[in-house]
Parts: sequence; structure tokens; C-alpha cells
Amino acid sequence: MEATAIRPLLAPAGRRGTRTSLSTVAFGLFIAVTIFGLAGVGGSIFPLFFVAAATVAAVVAYYREPQRYVAFVFAMWFFTPFVRRVVDYHHGFRPASFVLAAPTIVTLVAVLTLFYRARELRGAMLYPFTFILAGIAYGYFIGVLKVGAFPATYALLTWLGPVSFAMHLNLNWRMFPALRKSFLDFLQWALPVLGAYGLYQVIALPAWDRYWMEAANVASIGLPVRFGFRAFGTMNSPGPYAVTLMTGILFLLGTARRGMVLTLPLALLSLLLTRTRSGWVALVIGLFIIQFMGPLRRMARNWFFLALMAAVAVPVLSLDVFRESITQRISSFASLHKDNSVRSRLMLSDLATQAIGVRAEGEGLGSTGSGTKLAGGVERQASIDNGFLEIFYVLGWPGGSLLLLGLIGQLLTLARFRDSREDPFANASRAVFWSFLSVLLIGDIFSGSSGTMFWGTYGFACCAHAYNYATGKGLRSRQLARDFQAQALTPASG
Repeated sequence: MEATAIRPLLAPAGRRGTRTSLSTVAFGLFIAVTIFGLAGVGGSIFPLFFVAAATVAAVVAYYREPQRYVAFVFAMWFFTPFVRRVVDYHHGFRPASFVLAAPTIVTLVAVLTLFYRARELRGAMLYPFTFILAGIAYGYFIGVLKVGAFPATYALLTWLGPVSFAMHLNLNWRMFPALRKSFLDFLQWALPVLGAYGLYQVIALPAWDRYWMEAANVASIGLPVRFGFRAFGTMNSPGPYAVTLMTGILFLLGTARRGMVLTLPLALLSLLLTRTRSGWVALVIGLFIIQFMGPLRRMARNWFFLALMAAVAVPVLSLDVFRESITQRISSFASLHKDNSVRSRLMLSDLATQAIGVRAEGEGLGSTGSGTKLAGGVERQASIDNGFLEIFYVLGWPGGSLLLLGLIGQLLTLARFRDSREDPFANASRAVFWSFLSVLLIGDIFSGSSGTMFWGTYGFACCAHAYNYATGKGLRSRQLARDFQAQALTPASG
């Protein structure tokens, strides 16, 4: 029987030089537009040029260099809020800035994969998305009726983009090595930048961040004075910034990338400065999964880096300017019933529970989140601060039940993946996914930047599993896996 070579199937071919050149030009144009905007050039038309340049770069990368497109999606979610703040500092604050539409549009480019490869939308890893998309469609229909077409459509895009991005990763499993390398290379330089800026922000408080805090009037962040607020880095609030740092720490630690000696302690310091308790708990859960459910050969090295992170972070946190705020936040775990933020969340959850019981059909997409800024008439609650209740508040009992069925299907799917014991990236993806679920009770994890990371990690986990299964690495018997790979590498006879 002739052996079948699988390498051509798993590594798509193409004229690399032409593709790299065209993609590089598109990204060079986008970077130039961004630099001009940060310098104050462009005025009121800059948002239009910024979104257009980002869209062109995303489309070109999608067709020419798919691995670069994946990294670009995360880069847009991580850094676009910073661009918005600098632009607002130059030209005036806008409550609904068009600049923030760029990450959503870039992520939505992944929808093209669903049109091109609709025939492949089958299998246990893709079936849960059917329930999720059905629940979102129901929520959109209710949202159009209750809050209007414009806010409902915008909210739909913020939900649909991350889900489509996860399906895009899932369907492109043949490119898994290239996608993994591009994503980790991006995290390797992005995480220290995110961590360093968070520290600099708290210590120095740049003028554009101070201006945005005063204009947006976000009381939950703190006072617009040095050391008087919770770090929010390059993002819009401490919550998304905290889970971004958590995601980067878990992926880099789990895959043992170079440069972690300084990167991980820096990210940990900024994570603590966010004072986001849910992010701290999520990190602990993710670290537990990486340590005890991943490759055993990496356990000693992971313990070393964890000890190094603590050794660097503790002396810095012992400084007076940091110690009081962080230790007070940590000590609040012992008396959560006295914490004001916990009390306000409980009150808001009670009101949401009553609304869910009265209006079982839900409020629809656009009734919470950034879509509320686009709705006219009656003011609506921007956030429920409870992701589980927000599912049923927005999607109602019909849509919420469909979404939960999809989530349960995804959890059961990840539980079947035995290759994560041998694949550190797959294990890190699973750890991040479970960590995000721990945040569900106190925040929305399904849309926007958090949704892109949440659904994206599931897409990465499925992508890794499909690749490992096709190459034999996912077989439960190690001997069968070795035999499979040896057979695949044997040149076909005849």
C-alpha cells in the first residue's frame, strides 16, 4: 500500500515574493496614516482614512498573507483605543468615535471564509457555532424591533466579527503552524509594549489619557491624577486591558517563548495595577491548567518563570505608591460583602433578573454595550456587569438558551482534545478559554476585544487539534502517532 504524503496538504503554496510585497505596501500605507493621525494631521477626516487604510490592509493580508491577517486583528483591538485617545486630544472628544469601528471591520473580513468554504462547515468542532449564530440572529431581530436598526446592526457586527474570526481559524487548520507562529511573534513584542505603557500611564499619566478620562467621565477608573486610577493601558477600560494581559501571559508562558524574563514580570505588574480582581482570578485558573494539564516536560520551566515573575513584581509592588491600592484590593477578597463595587453589581444584577423575568423575549442587540450610544430616545444601561445575565437580558430566553447550548458544545469539544497534553499551544488556548469563562459572571466576554480573544482562543484550540489529528500527533497512542508520522514522511513508491 502506498504511503500518502500530507505535507502539500498542510502547507499551501504560493508565490511568496509577490504576496509579501503587496501586503507590505498595504501595511506601510496603514502605518503611515496612523502616524500622521497621532501627529495631529487630518483633522475630522482622519477617522475615515484610518478605517479605510485598516480595511485595505486587512483585505490584502487576508488574501495574500493570512497569517499576518490574524496578528493584525489582535493588533487592531489592542491599540486602536490608544489611537482614538490621541486623536481626540488633538481634535476634541467624540463620545462615538468612528476610529473605534476599525477593529470591528477588520475582524469582519473573516466572514469571507464562511462564504468561500461553506461546504466545510460541519463536524463536532463547528456544530456549536450553529446554535451561537442562531442565538445572535434572534437577538438582532429583537434589537431591530426594540432599539432600532442602526444600534442593533452595530451590535450585531461586534458579535458576528469575533465568532466569524473563530470559525476562520477553525477552517484554516491546514495553516496552523504559520498561524501559530504569527500570533506568538506578535504577542512577543506586543505584550511588553502593553505592559510598559500601563506602568508609564500610572506613573506619568500622559496628557491624552488625562483628557480622555476627564471628557469621558468614567468614574469606575478613578481620578485623573498620577497613581489615582486603575491602569487601562492602550485600551478603553481596565477590564479588557486586564484580560488582554492575562491572555498574553498564559500564551507566552505556556509556549515558552524567548524574552519572557522581562516580558512576563512587566505584564504581571500592569495586570496588578488594573486592580481587576476578575483578571487576577482568571490568571490563576489559567496558570493551574497550563501547569497541571499541559506537557509535563515544561512544568519545571514554568515554575521557574512563575518564581521569577514573583521575584521581580514583589519589590516593585512594595513601593508606597503601589502597595496601598493593590494590597487593599487583594484584602477585599476576604470581605466582598462590604465592597462597594460588589454591592453595586449585585443591585444591578437584581434589576437585570427582574427584567429578564418580565420580558422573556429579551431587549435585543444594541440594548447594552457601545450600541447604546447610537440609540436615540430613552437612555439604556450600557453594561449589566454580569455576562451570564446579560446573555438573557439581551438575547432573551430563546436566544440565550441557544447561545448556552453552543457554549456547552464547545466545552464538550475541548474536553475531548487529548493532544493538548503534548501540544503546549493547544493547552494554552484551552487555558485561556477556561479563564475567560471564569470572568463571565462579572462581565461581557462575547463581543468587542474580549470577544475576539475569547472566541479566537477556541478557534486556535480547534485549529491545533485538527492539525494534530491530521498529522497523527492527536492520536491517543504515542506509538500509533510515531508510526503515522513515519508513514507520512516515507516517500510514495511506484
